[in-house]
Amino acid sequence: MLVLPNLPTPFKTRSTGEEEHLWPNSGSPINWRSIRSPARLRSVFQYLKRLPPFDDEPLRRELMTRLNEIRGIDLAEAKLDLRPSFPLEVFAEHSEEICGVLEWFAHTAALAEARRMVDGNPDTL
Repeated sequence: MLVLPNLPTPFKTRSTGEEEHLWPNSGSPINWRSIRSPARLRSVFQYLKRLPPFDDEPLRRELMTRLNEIRGIDLAEAKLDLRPSFPLEVFAEHSEEICGVLEWFAHTAALAEARRMVDGNPDTL
């Protein structure tokens, strides 16, 4: 069984000021779903759209584009604000590429948070 480490990265939400984790449920922007057969991985764009910096549509689109560049992943543009999925086998076959996307995701989130802290403005990307 493959388990990603939980990467707790709290961000303050703009609406409530409450801390939320950028990566809901799974430690990544990908939510593990093995309930159905065949097993699928679900991308959680729906939740990312309310958490900075991925509340910015071009950043979510960049994440989707990077995932779609991996053979076997074909997330529909129309599902940018939803939870599109792809087969678990893709992760097994292209884990290095997916990890590269997750590294970009983590770097982008950390850079945005650092900029926000330096600027002292939670709305800064």
